[in-house]
Amino acid sequence: MVEASGGQGMIERRRNGRNRTFLGGAITFNHGQQTLSCRVRNLGTEGARLDFSGAVPLPEELDLSIESRREHHRARVVWRRGDSLGVAFLPRAANLIDLASARRART
Repeated sequence: MVEASGGQGMIERRRNGRNRTFLGGAITFNHGQQTLSCRVRNLGTEGARLDFSGAVPLPEELDLSIESRREHHRARVVWRRGDSLGVAFLPRAANLIDLASARRART
């Protein structure tokens, strides 16, 4: 583990670093029934930090869209702190639904 920059004494637990960003994002949850805007404050290949305009109750798994980059990720919440949360992106295979299941859900 590497000490996080900024002198806050936080321990870096990520395997891959993240880049600071200031991107608009949107999360979708409850089977696509609810959408909430967020700010993507840092972004990496395995996760992101999201900021909200207030503390909001969210499920453990959600979908994150970053339209300016045409990125869409299924993610799991790994930490929550005030108006921010950290998410880890789920592997692409976890994002796939088998065709038979999708067809059953539509009928």
